[in-house]
Amino acid sequence: MLHRDPRTYRLNDFGRLAVTHAASVVGDALLTVSLAGSIFFTQDIAKSRTQVLLYLLLTIAPFAVVAPVIGPALDRSRAGRRTLMAIGLFLRAIVCFLMARYLNTLALYPLAFAALVLAKGHAVAKAALVPAVVRDEHALVDANSRLALLGAIASVAGGAPGAAIIAVAGAPWSLRLAAVVFALGG
Repeated sequence: MLHRDPRTYRLNDFGRLAVTHAASVVGDALLTVSLAGSIFFTQDIAKSRTQVLLYLLLTIAPFAVVAPVIGPALDRSRAGRRTLMAIGLFLRAIVCFLMARYLNTLALYPLAFAALVLAKGHAVAKAALVPAVVRDEHALVDANSRLALLGAIASVAGGAPGAAIIAVAGAPWSLRLAAVVFALGG
């Protein structure tokens, strides 16, 4: 049974996690919208098979990189998960800033890979932090549900303005805004 009683959360801790998660999702939405109009998707379909394959590899590879490295590092430190989230958000801000500069070059691919690895690291840290911000295990499902709903709202809140910014000023400005959002989240 779901507990909807707000006293089941450690409100300050859950609130900070929720804000950080929302910032991450808004930044990811801005990043995704920016990449949608980049060299990943603007080429002729017949010529872009290798880019699509590379993009698919880039989306799968972070799982192989993040899991064996991040898990043990998180377990060694008491504040490791929070530190990982903060450092990851700051690094994603730097990566987005660099992506804005190198959007139409081959440097975009390793930067996109770095962004994906950092996003997976954030997801791992968030999943590990949720049990720490609820008072009992019965509130865990409710907390995850609230974060999922917040994530859906935040993705729209980031994607729509990102698309408008791209239409008016171009993808580099949407990436710069993502960098600002990630830095604020950090």
